[in-house]
Amino acid sequence: MTVAAIMAKPVVTAAPDTPVGIARSLLRQARVRHLPVMERGLLVGIVSDRDLRAARGETVPLGKIMTRTVFVLSPDTSVRRAARLFRERRFGAMPVLDGRELVGIVSVVDVLRVLGE
Repeated sequence: MTVAAIMAKPVVTAAPDTPVGIARSLLRQARVRHLPVMERGLLVGIVSDRDLRAARGETVPLGKIMTRTVFVLSPDTSVRRAARLFRERRFGAMPVLDGRELVGIVSVVDVLRVLGE
């Protein structure tokens, strides 16, 4: 099984100039914990609910707090490989890119759900 079969899509995203307060609202509304940051159609970072809780102020732009080095998966990555990467790298979620296009996101919870079935 590949991550294409379990990834969440469409993905809720934000721009680097999105204020922390708006990003928090986006996460709450979508009931997710990770928000890829996109600029001109390209993935430039990611923020987690933890990053947003640690941010000082509601108006801080995501570009100031986002993780810029984002480890990504391709749609054909096996779920087992994704599980290993989550364990080794200690990420909570990884965006799924097909070439340069963001097509989904996979979280640890998604992988555990599949492996537990």
